[in-house]
Amino acid sequence: MNDQPDALLQAKRAALRLLRMRDYSRQEMAVRLRAKGFSESVVQRTLEWLVQERWLSDERVAQRLAERLEHEQPSGWRRIEQEFEQRGLSPPAMLESDEESRALKALQMRFGDAQPPTDERDIARWFRFLLNRGFEPEVARSALRRWNPFLSDARIEE
Repeated sequence: MNDQPDALLQAKRAALRLLRMRDYSRQEMAVRLRAKGFSESVVQRTLEWLVQERWLSDERVAQRLAERLEHEQPSGWRRIEQEFEQRGLSPPAMLESDEESRALKALQMRFGDAQPPTDERDIARWFRFLLNRGFEPEVARSALRRWNPFLSDARIEE
């Protein structure tokens, strides 16, 4: 689509349709609008309008993402960085600290009141779960040891 008189209106409508589903960062919205064939000038003017009208807010997206990765799906720093980078955002510094408590919370949410793992297969499964959530291996080991103090490092392998 070129800079036709109604291209801006069409881009605004497309953006509002997308925003009905979820919040987007500026970068995500720009990618979506470009994919729909809107010119760069129409995309930029649409983004400016969305921000001015408070339909688009990187701060709001970052806050909601941080809450999700902290409380709903506790994740490690690697995953947090990846999720924020995909949206063109900077992760808040508050999420850098206390990774071990997030790892313990992730274990609690996933495995609940299950008995701590004792056989090698279950230990490896719980360990992989934490790695897949973006936790560093040493954080995953530490969380598993706190969950089950009788585990030795030799039993917790990558």
